[in-house]
Amino acid sequence: MKRRKPGKALEKIARQVNDSDQFLEHIGNISNLYRREHALDATPRGSAARQSLKTFRKHAGALAEWLKQAHKENASAPEHDALNKIGELLYGSAPQAHTASKGVAEWLSQADDTAGRCLDAVRMFPRKPQRNAPTVAGSALRATFEHHKLKLSTAKEGDAVRLLVAIAKDAGDAELSVPDARQALGRKK
Repeated sequence: MKRRKPGKALEKIARQVNDSDQFLEHIGNISNLYRREHALDATPRGSAARQSLKTFRKHAGALAEWLKQAHKENASAPEHDALNKIGELLYGSAPQAHTASKGVAEWLSQADDTAGRCLDAVRMFPRKPQRNAPTVAGSALRATFEHHKLKLSTAKEGDAVRLLVAIAKDAGDAELSVPDARQALGRKK
């Protein structure tokens, strides 16, 4: 695997903390880790869940409606005849399919309504995207400081905080603030 060298700004800060090639390599690896985690943080996970809820609603609603038509006493309904055939083959008795599917129809109807409320809740309260990259990189940076026997300080101007902010910038995340970096370094994962 080809190692990506850290940018000049990150290299300068890393060398100020510890002028060692091994330390610089570790910081470069943490930068690569941050880059991968940041890319995962940016993926639209919420949109995939919303699309899945929409698909569920479409199919659950249609199947619930089909079962509702099948349960009507109107013997000429094609859905009624189809459910009778399913019951004969599945249970050996057409009425047993009607009995068993009533609970399913009720559940589908309730689940369809609940999925609709979930979609409404997601639209009304958009969530702040979860940011795992600072926490993961902060954990790796703590381990690197420990390995190189360096004092880890989460003070505003501490070496670890400056390094984490520089790692984020090098990885393409210009939004990581000093307080966020301090918080990420303080958490253990």
